[in-house]
Amino acid sequence: MISKIKYFGMMVALLLTALSFNACSSDDDEEEDIGTYLKGKWYSYKAVISRPDGTVEVEVSKTGQFSQIYYEAVFKDGGKVDCSYYKVGESGLSSWETETNSYSLNGNTVKLYDENESIDFFYNPKEKNAYMRVAANVAGVGYTSIFIYFKK
Repeated sequence: MISKIKYFGMMVALLLTALSFNACSSDDDEEEDIGTYLKGKWYSYKAVISRPDGTVEVEVSKTGQFSQIYYEAVFKDGGKVDCSYYKVGESGLSSWETETNSYSLNGNTVKLYDENESIDFFYNPKEKNAYMRVAANVAGVGYTSIFIYFKK
Protein backbone atom coordinates (compact mmCIF):
# COMPACT_ATOMS: atom_id res chain seq x y z
CA MET A 1 0.00 0.00 0.00
CA ILE A 2 2.76 2.43 0.93
CA SER A 3 4.61 1.59 -2.28
CA LYS A 4 1.45 2.42 -4.30
CA ILE A 5 1.12 5.79 -2.52
CA LYS A 6 4.81 6.43 -3.05
CA TYR A 7 4.47 5.42 -6.72
CA PHE A 8 1.45 7.71 -7.30
CA GLY A 9 3.16 10.52 -5.38
CA MET A 10 6.22 10.21 -7.63
CA MET A 11 4.01 10.16 -10.76
CA VAL A 12 2.17 13.30 -9.62
CA ALA A 13 5.50 15.04 -8.87
CA LEU A 14 6.89 13.97 -12.26
CA LEU A 15 3.72 15.12 -14.02
CA LEU A 16 3.74 18.50 -12.26
CA THR A 17 7.41 18.94 -13.09
CA ALA A 18 6.81 18.16 -16.75
CA LEU A 19 3.82 20.52 -16.94
CA SER A 20 5.56 23.37 -15.16
CA PHE A 21 8.19 23.88 -17.86
CA ASN A 22 7.15 26.38 -20.51
CA ALA A 23 8.96 26.84 -23.77
CA CYS A 24 9.07 30.33 -25.14
CA SER A 25 9.15 30.48 -28.88
CA SER A 26 11.67 32.67 -30.61
CA ASP A 27 9.22 33.70 -33.34
CA ASP A 28 7.90 36.70 -31.43
CA ASP A 29 7.53 39.74 -33.63
CA GLU A 30 10.50 41.86 -32.76
CA GLU A 31 10.25 45.45 -33.80
CA GLU A 32 13.20 46.45 -35.90
CA ASP A 33 14.93 49.65 -34.89
CA ILE A 34 13.82 52.36 -37.29
CA GLY A 35 17.23 54.04 -37.14
CA THR A 36 18.79 50.93 -38.66
CA TYR A 37 15.98 50.02 -41.05
CA LEU A 38 15.52 53.58 -42.29
CA LYS A 39 18.88 53.80 -44.11
CA GLY A 40 18.60 53.38 -47.86
CA LYS A 41 16.20 54.32 -50.64
CA TRP A 42 12.46 54.69 -50.05
CA TYR A 43 9.94 55.47 -52.77
CA SER A 44 6.26 56.28 -52.85
CA TYR A 45 4.03 53.56 -54.29
CA LYS A 46 0.47 54.59 -53.47
CA ALA A 47 -1.55 57.51 -52.22
CA VAL A 48 -4.91 57.80 -50.53
CA ILE A 49 -6.44 61.04 -51.74
CA SER A 50 -9.32 62.64 -49.84
CA ARG A 51 -11.41 65.48 -51.14
CA PRO A 52 -14.91 66.73 -50.35
CA ASP A 53 -16.58 64.38 -52.86
CA GLY A 54 -14.87 61.19 -51.69
CA THR A 55 -11.68 59.23 -51.09
CA VAL A 56 -9.68 57.29 -53.67
CA GLU A 57 -6.56 55.13 -53.50
CA VAL A 58 -4.20 55.51 -56.46
CA GLU A 59 -1.00 53.90 -57.63
CA VAL A 60 1.90 56.33 -57.68
CA SER A 61 4.84 55.99 -60.04
CA LYS A 62 7.50 58.19 -61.58
CA THR A 63 5.88 58.01 -65.02
CA GLY A 64 2.20 57.44 -64.24
CA GLN A 65 -0.83 59.65 -64.00
CA PHE A 66 -0.04 60.70 -60.42
CA SER A 67 3.69 61.30 -60.95
CA GLN A 68 3.30 64.72 -59.29
CA ILE A 69 3.10 62.94 -55.94
CA TYR A 70 5.89 60.43 -56.59
CA TYR A 71 8.84 60.90 -54.22
CA GLU A 72 12.13 59.17 -53.48
CA ALA A 73 14.10 59.57 -50.27
CA VAL A 74 17.57 58.17 -49.63
CA PHE A 75 18.32 58.21 -45.90
CA LYS A 76 22.01 58.38 -44.96
CA ASP A 77 24.11 58.42 -41.82
CA GLY A 78 24.51 61.71 -40.01
CA GLY A 79 20.86 62.72 -40.23
CA LYS A 80 20.95 63.55 -43.96
CA VAL A 81 18.39 62.58 -46.59
CA ASP A 82 18.34 63.14 -50.35
CA CYS A 83 14.76 63.93 -51.41
CA SER A 84 13.78 63.70 -55.08
CA TYR A 85 10.48 64.82 -56.58
CA TYR A 86 8.93 66.54 -59.57
CA LYS A 87 9.02 70.31 -59.31
CA VAL A 88 5.71 71.49 -60.67
CA GLY A 89 5.73 74.64 -62.76
CA GLU A 90 2.81 76.64 -64.09
CA SER A 91 2.82 74.62 -67.31
CA GLY A 92 2.67 71.23 -65.55
CA LEU A 93 5.53 68.89 -64.72
CA SER A 94 8.78 70.70 -65.27
CA SER A 95 11.77 68.86 -63.83
CA TRP A 96 12.98 66.13 -61.52
CA GLU A 97 14.64 67.79 -58.51
CA THR A 98 16.90 66.40 -55.78
CA GLU A 99 17.78 68.24 -52.61
CA THR A 100 19.64 67.24 -49.48
CA ASN A 101 17.79 67.85 -46.22
CA SER A 102 18.18 66.77 -42.63
CA TYR A 103 16.02 64.48 -40.53
CA SER A 104 15.51 63.45 -36.92
CA LEU A 105 13.85 60.46 -35.24
CA ASN A 106 11.33 60.41 -32.42
CA GLY A 107 9.98 56.91 -31.84
CA ASN A 108 8.48 55.81 -35.17
CA THR A 109 8.23 59.37 -36.48
CA VAL A 110 10.82 60.65 -38.93
CA LYS A 111 10.80 64.43 -39.20
CA LEU A 112 12.28 65.83 -42.43
CA TYR A 113 13.50 69.41 -42.45
CA ASP A 114 14.07 71.62 -45.45
CA GLU A 115 14.58 75.36 -45.56
CA ASN A 116 10.84 76.11 -45.64
CA GLU A 117 9.05 73.46 -43.59
CA SER A 118 9.18 70.14 -41.81
CA ILE A 119 7.29 67.01 -42.81
CA ASP A 120 6.52 64.02 -40.59
CA PHE A 121 6.88 60.47 -41.88
CA PHE A 122 5.28 57.79 -39.75
CA TYR A 123 7.00 54.39 -39.89
CA ASN A 124 4.89 51.23 -39.50
CA PRO A 125 7.22 48.42 -38.36
CA LYS A 126 4.68 45.63 -38.94
CA GLU A 127 4.03 46.63 -42.56
CA LYS A 128 7.62 47.83 -43.16
CA ASN A 129 6.31 51.00 -44.76
CA ALA A 130 5.94 54.67 -43.93
CA TYR A 131 3.47 57.37 -44.83
CA MET A 132 3.21 61.13 -44.80
CA ARG A 133 0.18 63.40 -44.90
CA VAL A 134 0.09 66.52 -47.04
CA ALA A 135 -2.50 68.95 -48.31
CA ALA A 136 -1.96 69.70 -51.97
CA ASN A 137 -3.26 70.44 -55.42
CA VAL A 138 -2.86 67.75 -58.05
CA ALA A 139 -3.56 68.64 -61.68
CA GLY A 140 -5.26 71.83 -60.50
CA VAL A 141 -7.68 70.08 -58.14
CA GLY A 142 -7.59 70.99 -54.44
CA TYR A 143 -7.51 68.00 -52.11
CA THR A 144 -8.28 67.96 -48.42
CA SER A 145 -5.41 65.59 -47.70
CA ILE A 146 -3.18 63.06 -49.37
CA PHE A 147 -1.59 60.16 -47.52
CA ILE A 148 1.47 59.06 -49.49
CA TYR A 149 2.85 55.60 -48.66
CA PHE A 150 6.52 54.67 -48.98
CA LYS A 151 8.47 51.41 -48.97
CA LYS A 152 12.02 50.33 -49.61
